[in-house]
Amino acid sequence: MKIDISKAEYKILLHVLEMADWTLTSHKSKDEKRHKPYRKFEQKIFSLADVMGYGSLIEYSKEFHEYMPTRKYEDTCSAMEFIEEFENESFWDELIDRLAERDTIIEVGEAEFKALKPIDRISKVEEHKEKYYDEFEKYGVDRIGIVQQGNKHI
Repeated sequence: MKIDISKAEYKILLHVLEMADWTLTSHKSKDEKRHKPYRKFEQKIFSLADVMGYGSLIEYSKEFHEYMPTRKYEDTCSAMEFIEEFENESFWDELIDRLAERDTIIEVGEAEFKALKPIDRISKVEEHKEKYYDEFEKYGVDRIGIVQQGNKHI
């Protein structure tokens, strides 16, 4: 298969690859074997940068034996804006989901929670989410703490 893309579309593809790479590797300390096909594809696309007129954004590193984004690319790539927005929203959604599920389990018990039909489980959890949405909307993380036994707050 052959796909013809414009210079502008190629630059968008570079940004999409940046977002994909962040998803694959930002939480890992080293490359994993399962990342290899994605890295290979990324290198294939990077190798076309000069031909597509973006040699100033991607260059070949003799030291690492691979194509890499340049400082100019890092300074001009808009992918991080999308990534930061996603991470911020994901943080709050995940925090609220976990706290609401925890509160539901405390309320009904773990066995009953697991026995609920999925739609009923979702409804019960949703009942607890609103208080967290309100709390975090008003105060962010300012009032989050750890309560130890004896209600000592640290």
